[in-house]
Amino acid sequence: MLVIQLFLILDLDFNIKAAYNDSMLYKITIENFFSVADCQELVFEVPANAPDLACFRAPRSDDGIRLPVVVGFFGPNASGKSTILRAVVSAAVFASHSFSWADEVNLFFQPYRREDWWGKPTKVTIEFDCQLSDNDSSAIFRYELHIAHKAANFSDKVVAYEALSYAPQGRFRTLFKRKNQEIHFGHEFGISNTNDPRKESIRPNASVISTLAKLNHPLSIYLSGIIGTLQTNIVGVTKVQQNATQWLSIYAQNKDCLARLNKELRRLDIGLESMVVEQSDQGLFAKLYHVGLDDFIFLAEESSGTQRFIEIFPRLHYVLETGSIAIIDEIDTDLHPLLLPELFRWFGDPERNPRGAQLFFTAHNPGLLEDLEKEQVFLTEKPSGQATRVYGARDIQGLRREPNLMRKYLAGELGAVPRIG
Repeated sequence: MLVIQLFLILDLDFNIKAAYNDSMLYKITIENFFSVADCQELVFEVPANAPDLACFRAPRSDDGIRLPVVVGFFGPNASGKSTILRAVVSAAVFASHSFSWADEVNLFFQPYRREDWWGKPTKVTIEFDCQLSDNDSSAIFRYELHIAHKAANFSDKVVAYEALSYAPQGRFRTLFKRKNQEIHFGHEFGISNTNDPRKESIRPNASVISTLAKLNHPLSIYLSGIIGTLQTNIVGVTKVQQNATQWLSIYAQNKDCLARLNKELRRLDIGLESMVVEQSDQGLFAKLYHVGLDDFIFLAEESSGTQRFIEIFPRLHYVLETGSIAIIDEIDTDLHPLLLPELFRWFGDPERNPRGAQLFFTAHNPGLLEDLEKEQVFLTEKPSGQATRVYGARDIQGLRREPNLMRKYLAGELGAVPRIG
């Protein structure tokens, strides 16, 4: 488990070719996954009649549509906000790493805990734009994953279905399709259906992509690298807790990231002039220099908000540089509400975000809704005794763009508010 966490959080090599992802999410469908029972479909394409705003960007694979560069999930505690993001992360990690952690599939996929769902598979489908190789044009890809459970033993899980297809000219072509252990490869995937021995190495509890990447299949290595650029703070059922040594190592290794952090710290006018990372006998440590002080202070002496900003910054800087995706659970934890809109603006700035990076987050602070358009907002509800339901604010009948969404949310007009008493 630790290996996966470190890969997703700390593999921030800005020089690896696969890091230049230029990938955006189009659509997610989730069924029978933790608090989700019936199929929930989230479509991120912005309607054609929406205004031309900086927070919407045309993906490289189709300049005739627009996608939001920032998407927020709001709703009561335990309503399924994190579950939606966790489904995306779990499918991505399974595709890229399941060969190495097949015994831990149980931590990533569980059915809805009602008996009539126990024997049904968990289903996750993700549509995104990507390239088949560095020399190809971008196209829409679709990755589908069904994990089968055994009602008598939730720890015994296998792949019931797995498929990857792409649409270079508008129609989807199969790269591979798998039903249980019957696997068929499209000719563009480069694996023979009759005489390639690597096919026999694919286990029932591991991904085709992850397995073939380990067996030096070039396209699988490339796709695994693309998937691995995802940056997140949730893995499985847990939130990743990084210690200072982990994220200080990022700053120590990447001077550009540290220089950009210091520029932002000065611009945010919180009294911080700069941070310096040094090595001691006990490991890495940070010195923080403040305006008006005669000596530095240690990172542990800083406010929790400052520490949180320094921790989260490498992930955001990385995806903005590489055009990949950040998935951050509870982004508003410890951060000042005026700081978060500034982070959102980074993604809408074509100079700061030239490659179309996306940020997906959950939050409780309704004040953030003042800085989001209705196409950027999704809401989750889970009434007592029922499963999670997710819907877009734009799907609410009669919802106008003005006044702002915060007032409407607090008034209960959008739903997805706690019911107390």
